[in-house]
Amino acid sequence: MSDDKLYESVGNYTKYKLVEMLIDKHLDKKLKSMNAIEQLADDVLNILSVCGLKYYQELKGEFEDETK
Repeated sequence: MSDDKLYESVGNYTKYKLVEMLIDKHLDKKLKSMNAIEQLADDVLNILSVCGLKYYQELKGEFEDETK
């Protein structure tokens, strides 16, 4: 997979997972309190971790090559 396609795939998957989580957990809620904002931030970080782990192997080789 080319670099551009890989990055596009990572971006699309991450956006999809974030939108999915926002719909499932926060669609009918308002961010009226610090607790709600912190929960949203925790949920976003969790999704970013999941997406990062999904593409870790593919991206690991890309970044190791750049550091050499």
